[in-house]
Amino acid sequence: MEKQDMSRKQDIIDAATELFSRQGYHATSTHQVAKLAEVSEGIIFYYFKTKEDILLEIFYDSFDTFLESFEQPINEAATGLEAVRTWVELHFKAIEGRAKSTLLLVRDFPASLVDEGSPHREAILRRVEKLNRYLTAALNRGIHDGSVGPCDLETTALVLRSLLTGATRLALLETPRNPKFPEAVWEFCRRALTPSPSQI
Repeated sequence: MEKQDMSRKQDIIDAATELFSRQGYHATSTHQVAKLAEVSEGIIFYYFKTKEDILLEIFYDSFDTFLESFEQPINEAATGLEAVRTWVELHFKAIEGRAKSTLLLVRDFPASLVDEGSPHREAILRRVEKLNRYLTAALNRGIHDGSVGPCDLETTALVLRSLLTGATRLALLETPRNPKFPEAVWEFCRRALTPSPSQI
């Protein structure tokens, strides 16, 4: 793809991210996206077959960037519990750095995209599974180094992901934002994961 084409495509993605986050995905038309991106509506459909494909592009870009930010810091953490802390901190950094796309994804992402039969199901679940592997590996490491108490890895990872999804949504929608919230979320996780004296 030529540089001009890539720039035009990015303009469409940026305009869609702005409008989807401000108005909602379903309330935004491709005509509005085209107007903000300063392209014809036909140009949008040259790059994207449907409005849903624009949303998926935003999802893949945001999620892949999120995953890429994990690997090195988590591997460098001193303990499994510290790796989980890194995961929580990176979650909140992602909120600050990509607030609009993150809000869009936690608020408007259609559950139907992961339904059986959806052509996008495999690609989406593959990314979610990669995230889950990072988290279960951190928990497993913590159990072995003594920083995390005994737990079912898959269930605990699911609970932590659910907590962070809800916390992300709340952090984005709350006005004004509570500066103590990220640390409070981590403290809750720390207390839940740290082994009790009887488990040490």
